[in-house]
Parts: sequence; structure tokens; C-alpha cells
Amino acid sequence: MPIEPNESTTRDVPAALPSPARRQWLAAAALNALLPAWAADPASASGPVPTDPADAADTTTGPGKTSMATLFADHTMGRASLSPDGRYLAAVGYAADMPLAFVLDLTTRKAHSVTPNTREADRWRARIDGHARDVQWIGPDLLVLRTTRGVSLVMKSDGTLIRRLDGEFLQRLVDAPDGAERLLLSEKEALHTVNLRSGSRVTEAIDLPDTLVRTAFDADGRLRAATTLKNSRWSADVVWTQWYRPASVGKWEQLEQEKADQPTWTPMRALEDGTLAVWSRGDRDTHAVFRYDTARRALGELMAGHETDDIVAFSAQDASSFESVVTGGLKPERIWFDTRWARLQKAVDAALPDSVNVLLRTKHESAKPEGAKLDGHVLVHSFSDVDPGRWYSLDAATMHMAEVGVAMPDIDPAAMRPTQAYRYAARDGLKVPAYLTRPAGQGPAPTVVLIHGGPWSRDHWGWDPEVQLLAAQGYVVFQPQFRGSTGFGEAFLRAGYRQWGLAMQDDITDGVQDLIRRGIADPARIAIVGTSYGGYAAMWGLVKTPKLYRCGVSFAGVSDLTTQMSNNWADDSTAASRQLWRQLVGDPVTAKASLDAVSPVRHADRIEAPLLLVHGWHDQRVLREQSEAMLKALRRHDKPVEWLPLNTGHGWSSRAVQKRYYRDMLAFLAKHLAPTDAKA
Repeated sequence: MPIEPNESTTRDVPAALPSPARRQWLAAAALNALLPAWAADPASASGPVPTDPADAADTTTGPGKTSMATLFADHTMGRASLSPDGRYLAAVGYAADMPLAFVLDLTTRKAHSVTPNTREADRWRARIDGHARDVQWIGPDLLVLRTTRGVSLVMKSDGTLIRRLDGEFLQRLVDAPDGAERLLLSEKEALHTVNLRSGSRVTEAIDLPDTLVRTAFDADGRLRAATTLKNSRWSADVVWTQWYRPASVGKWEQLEQEKADQPTWTPMRALEDGTLAVWSRGDRDTHAVFRYDTARRALGELMAGHETDDIVAFSAQDASSFESVVTGGLKPERIWFDTRWARLQKAVDAALPDSVNVLLRTKHESAKPEGAKLDGHVLVHSFSDVDPGRWYSLDAATMHMAEVGVAMPDIDPAAMRPTQAYRYAARDGLKVPAYLTRPAGQGPAPTVVLIHGGPWSRDHWGWDPEVQLLAAQGYVVFQPQFRGSTGFGEAFLRAGYRQWGLAMQDDITDGVQDLIRRGIADPARIAIVGTSYGGYAAMWGLVKTPKLYRCGVSFAGVSDLTTQMSNNWADDSTAASRQLWRQLVGDPVTAKASLDAVSPVRHADRIEAPLLLVHGWHDQRVLREQSEAMLKALRRHDKPVEWLPLNTGHGWSSRAVQKRYYRDMLAFLAKHLAPTDAKA
């Protein structure tokens, strides 16, 4: 499709599923013909065997609807990289539950696997090296495949192995004087410069005390700044230290040291004038990028910031230019400070509307000085609320863009339901971010209030299989980002401190009432569903507002805050983490009465609606005793409750477990959100 800067155009790629011919080559690398023979070996399968035969069967969401297996399938194509000349696309995806690395020739439209260690004789090596994680081009015919075990495999585009390197590939460096390619790797808290021609490596120990948690390099790939962390199981002190060295071979200088839950700033990049670009709030409410003066050892000017959203990513700063930042509000947005790329972004957004479009530059285009014409190739990763993602190759010289890959070819975007991002007013006037997905049809509909975990986490705008599964059943899906959710500024985050069951829950209630007033939610058919903290909120919603919800589902929910804060659970393994959780939630000794007042297990008698309790048998984060205690309390008060223990931990151990949960959850919702007799 040809596109012009600042003009929107009609896509010449069909909006529906790709044609059979095009799908054949897009997905060719993920078909069984390219899979290693051992991928189908039952002996290599992992995860528990389902005890219920129904778990192993494919389950559809209804007649003519997308199957559950399709919605929750692995991506056929995941992380992708375009060769500098635009001829090849390298990517990692999944087929038959196996990670697969492959290269597509965009000229011939032929694909071939570059997955390592696929021969029967090499299976032992796969257990050592791990599986393919991502692939990156470092030359026109040279790429690096990184594995899940920290190994970097340098190979040609046809899969011919050049070097197997122990260590995590970081970046390609300037070539050696004789023209040999050089790579920078990280392994065992040391940096390694590797000469690909000779195989020799120069090792540089980072040589810093404590735990290394953040590093920052200069434009030449030299390590210049770092953040370290010191804590222990027995001490409540968390000590952050910021380090800097004027030259890559110089001694480390300690810039600052502080005792805090989180550091005031972390380094992002060393700039050519001797300052640092750092990520910090400074005296702002949101995270931004500041210049740090290493001589004065103080934050300097604001380099990039957003009034309401945190800066969550950046690209290629130096002392004279600042190329782009990504904001993390309700929808991610990349803001370009290079006018050439800003124009290109605008043109792509016009050609691919209602999507997040990420421009992935080749090294050829990245190296061009500001003002030089963009005439190479750019890979565009486009995704949305109805599309898991697809990739386009853009020729910046001709402004022609062609689709080259699809994340999930069996997902039809036209059959998915769009998600609206908006804000509503809580009872105290706070504006609460939220996501709303409505099913097909008009008028008030049965509604599922879907609460995220954490609670210091958040949902994101984009394609979500759980949301689409629920919307396909005819449910409105409401996802409130209640106070305490991350990504919306410090004040919003802190407003959730020690507010479990209080203002955090009121935000959820106020959002539901808003949907009722607007005629979106059927007030007689509303369910509240969540996992972890979301499970707690589901149970507490049934306690605090028993007339609001028709039923609830709690997966791995906390029912007793006092015992949860006292049982040495997985997130409470050090004195510092224990202190932090007591600050955020409450002290089980000094604030026991307050915690008991908002613990569902202490108020089971107030619940009126049916509750489905789900818990992983091996959960070490929220112990299953939390759900078992709630089950006993509900049964003691003769309350309607169903119990579903699963062979998993704090998440999914297998597809069979995941399918069992959604199958039972959908049946539970269908049973209790059915129209009442008066409306039938």
C-alpha cells in the first residue's frame, strides 16, 4: 500500500483474514513441516495430564464463535526483525507449543526455520542452550538468535551457524580495524567484546558491590553508569547506590546512595557531554526523563515529560538530540522529537487507524544524522484492541507498505469487540481510568466487572483473549483501573495505600453505578471476577455491596489480610519486603482490627450472591488456605459457594488447567447471569 506523509490512504490489504494463498506463506514457518521432529514426541510434553476428559477437548464459545483454543493460542509470529536491506524478516513464534525461529524471504515469499538444535542428535544441546527467544539482524546476511538460557547464536540468514557464544547479546559495536564484526555481550556480571572473525573475546568485569539492577551505556556501547541494590532477609533497609565512570576503563565513582523503597532515579543513557539521561519523577507527579549533572551530582533540566502519563520507554538520546519517548497512559503513544520520524509516524497512523503502530528501524536508518532523508526500510508492528498484531515492511523511499506477518492468523479482527478507554468520576471526584468492551447488540447487557491483580499493577489497551471470550458470550466487560493502579502518576498510586476494601473498592462500585446510569449494564445481572488481588476485590464486593452483584468469581483471592501478611509468602521473603507490604496494606500487629474489618473471611455472613472459589493447589504467593478458609466460612453460614481447586500455582501450569478454569467460569456465569423470570 502506498502511503504519503500527512495523508491517510486506503489500505490495499484486505481488512478481513489474509487470503489462503497469503496465509500459506505467512504461516509457513510455523507449520508442522518446519517443526523439529521431537516437537511431536509425547515424551517431551510438559504439564499435568487433565483428570477430566472434557479438559482435553476443544471448547468453543458458542455456535459460529471463535473457539477458546483459538483465542488462547500462542502467537504464530512474535518478536520480529527486518534485515537492513529489507529483504528478510526474522521472527520467533510458536507452533504445537514449541518456540520456532524462522526467516521469511520477502522477495520469494519462502520461509525456512533457523531454530537451533532440532536434530535428534542435538536434543541434549537444546536442554543446555534453551529455546529461541528472539532474533536480531546485525548485518545484511547476519543475525543473532538469543535463547532462554542466555546463549547467543550468530548465524547467516540461511541458518548456517557462525558462532555459539555464551552470554546475552547486547549490541553490535564498531568493527575492528581489520573490518571484523564485533559484538557486546553480558555474562556473569561482566561485559565481553567478541571478535566474530577470530572468536576472541575481551572481558571486562563490572566490579560493583551488591546486586546490579540497572545499567546505562554511551553511544559507543561502553558501560558508563549503573544502579545497585543492597538488601537482605534480615534487614529492613533497602539501599540504592548510583555509580558513574567518566571513561569505560576508569574507576567507578559513587554519585548517590539512599535508603528507600525505590530509587529517586535510574540511569538510561550516558550522554556525550558527560551528563546522564535518567528516569525520575523529580518534583513531578509522573515519571519523566531528566538530565543528571555528574559533576554537581544533581538532577538538571527536564528532557521529556508528560503531564498525566508516565514515560515508560525511550530511544537513542545524545547530548544534541532526543529522538522519541513512549508514554504509558490509557493507550501507549510514541512521541518523536525527530521531525522526519514524526512525519513517518503520522503517515503510518493515517494508513493504519485505530491501532498502535510501532516503527522498528533498521540500523541503517537509525545511524542517519538528523536531516538526512529516510530512504531505507522500516518494520511496522501494528496491534489494536481487536487485532493481536501484524507486521508491515515499509520502504521509506517509495512510501510503499506491505503486510509481511500476522501474530494470530486465525483471529478475525472483524469478529472481535472494540475496547473503549475512558475515565469516570469516583465519589470523591478522583478521575478513574477504565476500559470498557461491549458485546454486539443494543441496550443494557449482563456485565462482568473484571478486576486486575497486584493491586499495584494495571490493565493495558490491546487485544485481550479473556475480554474477547467474555464479550463473545454477550457480556459487557468493565476493567476499572482503581486508585493504586500503576502508570497514572504518583498521586494516583499513593491514593491506594492502605485502601484495600475502602476507597479502592469504592472506585470499582462507582464505575459499576456509572455504567448502570448510562444504560450500559443491566443492574440485575452483574458479576465481579478477579485473580489474586482481583479475587479479593470480587469477594469483598459481595460483602460490601451484596445487592450490586448477582455472583462473583475469585481465583487465588486473599480472604484474610492478617494471615496473608504474616505467613512468609513468596512476596514477603525479606525484612524490607515485609516492611513495604505493611506500609502499603497495613501492619497485622498494630492494625489487625483494621485489616480484619476488610477481610472477606471475617464477614462471610454478609454475602448473599453465589461465589465460585478457584485456587491453585501449589500456589506459593497466595496460599490455597486463603480460599479454603473462605469456603469453610461460607459453608458454615450456609451461603451458596462452589469450589474449584486446580493443579497449578499462582497462574497456569498447562493449557488443560486454563481451559478447565474458563469452562467452569463461563458455566457459572451463564447459570447466574441468566435473565430472571420477570425478564425471560
